Amino acid sequence: MRIAIAGKGGTGKTTIAGTLARILAQRGRNVLAVDADTNPNLAVTLGVSGAQAQEILGLPRDLMTRQAQPDGSTKVVFTADPEQVLQEYGVVGPDGVRLVVMGKVHHGGAG
Repeated sequence: MRIAIAGKGGTGKTTIAGTLARILAQRGRNVLAVDADTNPNLAVTLGVSGAQAQEILGLPRDLMTRQAQPDGSTKVVFTADPEQVLQEYGVVGPDGVRLVVMGKVHHGGAG
């Protein structure tokens, strides 16, 4: 199952995503949460401590590449083993949700 949550700013997307991820994990599901927000806060709603959340590394761009597909679309794929990426860049919250952050904006114009 894959679930994506999108919408306007300030509508509660992060709260809903974090709550849903935690409930699914508590019910025994294997959950990978991906925070693709330019201001990532999903860690907080997943119960990750503030100190641990500050240490989360965003995925570097060179870990992913775009591949052209036969139908003309493109697909983003990892250039490294996905399990290794999750081990190196992922954090596990108290309910067992694994979190990765797509990237962080470190200064204006960088996002």
